[in-house]
Amino acid sequence: MSALAVLREHSDVSSLKSALHQLCSEFGRITRLDILTAMHEGTKQAICFLRMERPEQEQQLMKTLGVGRFGGEVVFVLNLNVPEAAHAGPSSQWADSDLYD
Repeated sequence: MSALAVLREHSDVSSLKSALHQLCSEFGRITRLDILTAMHEGTKQAICFLRMERPEQEQQLMKTLGVGRFGGEVVFVLNLNVPEAAHAGPSSQWADSDLYD
């Protein structure tokens, strides 16, 4: 199973953040992680923006995930595994980030 497929198994931002930290730990430390959730055609999505300590770490991560960079950050979109009945509320919102240790 691909790394992106594993990340898509998460249904909430908290567990997705934990999985991203675990996945990225093999390349280095995440220095910034922002996740925007949105509804698109009835599917809840997580738009992930992240930075690692060094550009070469980001390159390794992008190669592993098959994703790219936008505006200096590694960016990718995941469809979250959320039951249909759970799709209520605003169409998009920023998830709280507690990364700044």
